[in-house]
Amino acid sequence: MKRSVFIIIGVVLILVLVAVWIYVLFFGTPTSVDEQFGDFGFEDTTDTNYQEPVVEPEAEPVVDVETAQRLRQLTTQPVAGFAEVQVSTSTPREVLYMEVGTGHIYSINLTTGSEERISATTIPGAQRAEFSENGQYVMIQSGFGSQKEFVVGEISRASSTLSNTELAEPITSFSSTNDNRFLYSIQTNTSTIGKVFNPAEFTNETLFTLPFRESSVAWGSDVTDSHYVYPKTTRQLESFLYRVKNGAVTRLPVDGYGMSALGNNNSVFYSKQERGSYQSYFYDINSGAENSVPLVQIPEKCVMGEGELPITICANTEYEFSHQLPDSWYTGGMASADSLWEISSDGNNARFLVDPEHESGRKLDITRLRITDDAFNLYFTNQTDQTLWVYERITTNADQN
Repeated sequence: MKRSVFIIIGVVLILVLVAVWIYVLFFGTPTSVDEQFGDFGFEDTTDTNYQEPVVEPEAEPVVDVETAQRLRQLTTQPVAGFAEVQVSTSTPREVLYMEVGTGHIYSINLTTGSEERISATTIPGAQRAEFSENGQYVMIQSGFGSQKEFVVGEISRASSTLSNTELAEPITSFSSTNDNRFLYSIQTNTSTIGKVFNPAEFTNETLFTLPFRESSVAWGSDVTDSHYVYPKTTRQLESFLYRVKNGAVTRLPVDGYGMSALGNNNSVFYSKQERGSYQSYFYDINSGAENSVPLVQIPEKCVMGEGELPITICANTEYEFSHQLPDSWYTGGMASADSLWEISSDGNNARFLVDPEHESGRKLDITRLRITDDAFNLYFTNQTDQTLWVYERITTNADQN
């Protein structure tokens, strides 16, 4: 067969294939499912009883507030700060807390136990927070060292956001007051300056100036309360205590190596190294009397009430090497397994409250103690994992054993 014949046959086959492809493309589309699939002779297998699965809404987290146990863990995540607040007389009490790292804010309803996120605004690296008494504002530290930043946020529950105002100052410590303001200290080259910031008016004013820069401040609950300032604590250096009240600065007869303190308007609780061991004392400001405390206490692990509730509650451990305190605890070289004790206002008596290890099965290194104004609840964090806990000091049946 001639070569030209093969070429003609090939061209004809190609044209036929192209024609078939065009027909299928434009006129061969099936019009029903039955045209796409063969009929295999089965009867109708449609399940008329089938129902779409119902997706249940995600349940709100609930904290157990009805347990008979007076000691309860409130969070499983680490908290940067917390406060018990009551927005109005018609609303139940609640606990606000900020999550470490994200800066998200949650509320726990103390009546129902329900938990709700009320701010989803992210504060990267959030480490510490203080809430105002009315729960409308929060002061936040993010980052560490030279990377620290500070903002004051206004909480909007309607939009679940924070409106933040930066405080561009070298802040070293801060706290909230009973009248919804924030106290804070800044460090200069030669001094420590105490200030008060009003978030509602965006104003601040200076409270005091002290002639040393490496300081610790034990803030009072109100601007007009007593505030106590002392140099950074170490057992290798002697320290001393200043009291600041209504703008007046007074040096108190309280000093010693490794000294740290806290106080209210009437008395000071402090601890220091003395003759190779760590000792605790109460100092009465009005009488000048000083009494030793029967238990060894680190003041940073205590809280003092104000006004008509001058109680002091401390987290106590029988420290094996007390001559190394408080540095060994500051550096994390000595973990605590604390019990809670209530100390009389003169320091002469101590009453056992609870052993968390016995009650919860966990050893707690208790820090950041806060007691409510009515002395009903005591809140604190476990330094090991920064979780939030509460101890019901007064039971609901008004048992005040």
